[in-house]
Amino acid sequence: VPADLMLLGRTEPEFGGSAWAHVRHGHLGGRPPAPDLDAERRLAALLAAAVADGLLSAAHDLSDGGLAVALAESCLRGGTGCTVRLPEDPFTALFSESAARAVVAVRPGRETAFGQLAQAHGVPAAAIGSTGGDSLTVDGCFAIPLAELAAVHTRTLPALFAPVVPS
Repeated sequence: VPADLMLLGRTEPEFGGSAWAHVRHGHLGGRPPAPDLDAERRLAALLAAAVADGLLSAAHDLSDGGLAVALAESCLRGGTGCTVRLPEDPFTALFSESAARAVVAVRPGRETAFGQLAQAHGVPAAAIGSTGGDSLTVDGCFAIPLAELAAVHTRTLPALFAPVVPS
């Protein structure tokens, strides 16, 4: 049964010191995302309350690699795909490493209760899509079959450390 995906917290264009900046540009400088301990506490309290109330089927923090990595890891771990629709700037939505954020899968029929709980905890929550299917799809950007995602994921480190055979 598909679950609604919700993006929790505030997303800002914060890329300084991010995995994206390092991989794409070889750059680790810049200002990292600003910490917000109060927002972190509110998010942790929301997640604990939502789990206690049985509202969630999955949750993943958004840190190294942002939403893009969290979605890929979640699809691989759960063995099911998802389809998401992002705001006007999908790049920032996918790769920002702003603090105090998570993506959650809300159990079917519990969306209203979760929305009320998020509001009561002062945590911004936006519906971004749903689980299901056999690919990780970001509308208007890309679709990656889970089989391809899994193959790349499992061969990355072995390929890096494979012995070099002289020719």
